[in-house]
Amino acid sequence: MRRVLLLAVLTLLGSQSAFAQADIMGVWRPLPRNQDGSGMTGDIAGVPVSDAARWRVQSWSPEDFDVTEWACRPHAWDYSLEGPLSALRMWADIDQATQKVIAYHGHLNQQEQEITIWMDGRPHPPANAVHTWSGFSTGEWDGDTLVVTTTHLKEGYLRRDGLMRSDQVTVRERIRRIGDYLQMTSINYDPVTLTEPYIRSTMMWVLDPTLAMSPYPCEEATETAIPRGTVPHFLPGKSPLPGLDKNLTDRFGTPYEPRLGGAATMYPEYIVKMKAMPKPPKVGVGVSEGGN
Repeated sequence: MRRVLLLAVLTLLGSQSAFAQADIMGVWRPLPRNQDGSGMTGDIAGVPVSDAARWRVQSWSPEDFDVTEWACRPHAWDYSLEGPLSALRMWADIDQATQKVIAYHGHLNQQEQEITIWMDGRPHPPANAVHTWSGFSTGEWDGDTLVVTTTHLKEGYLRRDGLMRSDQVTVRERIRRIGDYLQMTSINYDPVTLTEPYIRSTMMWVLDPTLAMSPYPCEEATETAIPRGTVPHFLPGKSPLPGLDKNLTDRFGTPYEPRLGGAATMYPEYIVKMKAMPKPPKVGVGVSEGGN
């Protein structure tokens, strides 16, 4: 009798993770959320950037968007989750014989970025395998949370004002359904552009089966003529971006130093230090691009 009870308990414990798995499939409408920084173009507060990443931001020019080679540049999946508010569809490939999920697929309306999350235990490719905009993703359940690990990504945006993550990044996402809400936490581990993991946890969607998923065609168009072969940039200390102007601030009076980013700017205790910093003399008008 004891053996039977023990076997039943062990079976129940072993199946708890399966019972905890949530249905993340469906069409999800994005909810408004806060984003890091003041919103001033060039501001990288809240991001644990390396010196190399900071210098790249300070040399970046908005004309980069008009370079022919970058017309219709994809906004990778991990960026599009937090960047522009975007509708999300999730669905699964299910093995009919076992009813096990082989893979989840995701589609974001923003530039129609997609992801395949393999759930069948396959390994990640070797380091020298091809890198793509979506990368290679595997998933496993941690209770009711789907943990997704993505590697083999091309270089992509952290923010669209010159702050990039490298192609050496590993992105880990935690996807959790809470009733009719879907919450995602994204963690970037990048040995090139970040000195610490960069965590984004403000991403929420609500289930909306009636939401229409519109197409997102992108056609090349010349907005500003940039000669082929030109690399738009600014020399160190010469950037006109408002977030890098020591004499400008936003409507909250954000000091200049925090806008340079760094690991310290991620933590709540940094607010105390900010209060002792001098405020720039001028409040910028129309200096924000309104998000990432």
